Amino acid sequence: MSQKKKILFLYNGGTIGQVPTEIDGVIVSAPPKDASIFQHAVDPIIEKFAEDFDITYEVITTKESSSMTPQDWEKLIFRIKKAQDEEGYDAVGIAHGTDTLSYTATALAFALHGPVPGQSGLRIPVCITGSQNPVYQEGGDGRFNLENMFRTLAVGIEMGIGDVLINFWNRVLLGCRTIKVSERAFDAMHTPAVIDAGVINSRGIIIASDRVRLKKNALEKIQLAPKFSRGVISFELTPGLDPNLLLSFITGGGVSAMILKSLGEGNVCAEGAYNLIPVIQQATRDYMTPIFMASRFIGGTADSAIDASGMAAIQAGAIACLDSTDIAIDIKVRWLAGNGICSTIEDYTRAMRTSYCGEVTEPVN
Repeated sequence: MSQKKKILFLYNGGTIGQVPTEIDGVIVSAPPKDASIFQHAVDPIIEKFAEDFDITYEVITTKESSSMTPQDWEKLIFRIKKAQDEEGYDAVGIAHGTDTLSYTATALAFALHGPVPGQSGLRIPVCITGSQNPVYQEGGDGRFNLENMFRTLAVGIEMGIGDVLINFWNRVLLGCRTIKVSERAFDAMHTPAVIDAGVINSRGIIIASDRVRLKKNALEKIQLAPKFSRGVISFELTPGLDPNLLLSFITGGGVSAMILKSLGEGNVCAEGAYNLIPVIQQATRDYMTPIFMASRFIGGTADSAIDASGMAAIQAGAIACLDSTDIAIDIKVRWLAGNGICSTIEDYTRAMRTSYCGEVTEPVN
């Protein structure tokens, strides 16, 4: 008889484990004061898979995901590395809140795949899920998503996947490409710039091998890059945004990089009193502060060749971030700086066109 595969299941807070709590006379969902409440609820689910898998349950935190920080990401990063490289786990599953689930998945992907493109040491599937309803709620998505997390891991083990995935409702998604698109719909997580990694339907779970990384090409151990720098700030560009306001953040100190979520595919106001081009020029040339152009549209692409104002922004020194999500751009910039991968604007320009964990489609030329 073959030995059971080992799965490490980490509870990392969020709605999926929240319980009804009275606060100031109002019943709301809140993190459980005792994490064993969630364990008691998921024990029957774990038992379903006990015949084929040896599942170990651990608590990382019970807090809401809106309170997650890079320090929380680091806890998960180091725990996953230990699980793979020292303890011999075959997969890791994580229950997480939906508000920052995409941020955590993206951070894990960068940190675990490491600083050298194409040389990842992640050899096991890591799958994260959450839900719009607590696991205790009848008719909700908590139990459905959690059960499918274990099924996704089972498929991932069989296929030899070494990547960070998200399962949510009927989708299996590449973690570093995912964004949350709804606070209520069960189908709340999408990867709008790329095709889903897999599908969950009446036939089971089907994952396309060409949309994920496989362990057959991986290094023997994870080469961690677990740090995320401070000093990165993002702005949504709106008509009438005062350029002097943006410049004041840079001249005031403390800002090491700025991300501009553009009105279009990299487009900015380029004339009149609200012209942002001089600000981009001054920030990049006088203060050596990188300015990154993102699109805030779902599936949008920040590309200098789309529009004249976008071209002007790039020529002024802004860095096009192509089809990365705004979440991936934010995480990537922090990660590049935090791990010493980039230090100059030229470094960042090359890096934003380079795929480290599948977060961007690299240009052909």
